[in-house]
Parts: sequence; structure tokens; C-alpha cells
Amino acid sequence: MRKKVPYVNLETVKDQDGNIEAFKIRTVSYLPKDSKPTGSGEGKVADKILYRPLTINYSGTSTEFYYFDVDFTVKREEVGLLERGVNVKVKSNGVTETRTEMEMSSEVLKDGDGNTGGITVEYEEDEL
Repeated sequence: MRKKVPYVNLETVKDQDGNIEAFKIRTVSYLPKDSKPTGSGEGKVADKILYRPLTINYSGTSTEFYYFDVDFTVKREEVGLLERGVNVKVKSNGVTETRTEMEMSSEVLKDGDGNTGGITVEYEEDEL
């Protein structure tokens, strides 16, 4: 997974009074060059969810790879009661990649990199 989503950044958007309005999650994914990635998972989630599942879907099959930006916005009023952060996953044609599929790509995984569970980022308030 770290090879597919090498960069995830969380930005807290605040209003002029310092109140949180939204969270912006910016990702850069390393996917087949002919992909047209889309993101899903924004909007309301159940109050029992700890980590909002954000998914980057793609359908590319090229053997050449390229970096794609996919950004998500989570509005403050849509954050679930127990929600701590997000978990970003990459899915090919709606099916989560397995280690075998990832090894078949031009990027070969090293031992210990087979975690396809996603990348988790927690919401964190900056202290003043």
C-alpha cells in the first residue's frame, strides 16, 4: 500500500474565529499511467465509525506508472461521533488489491510492505 499511496496530508480548515470548518485530505497515488482515479467516502458516516474509509478507485492496466493527485474534503458537521481520522485505500475496478496483484506491477514489494489495509491518518488539533 505504501507504494500505491506514497503521500497523504491532512489539513485543518478553520474560519476567522478559529473554529474547524473542514478537513482536507490530499493524496498522491502511484497508479498505472492510463488510470482515471476517483475518490469516494466523503459525506456523513455512521457515529460508530472510528476511521472514515476513503477509497481511491482506478481502472488502469498500463505497465507504466504515474503519480495522481486525489483530494477529499470532510466537513466538520459530517464527522461521526467517534470518528478519529481517515483510512485511505486503493481499489482496482472496485476490488481491493491483493499482495499478488501489487507484486505483478512494476513496483516490487519488499518484505513487510504487504500491508494492503490502507494508510490511516488521524485528525489532530494544532496547539497554539
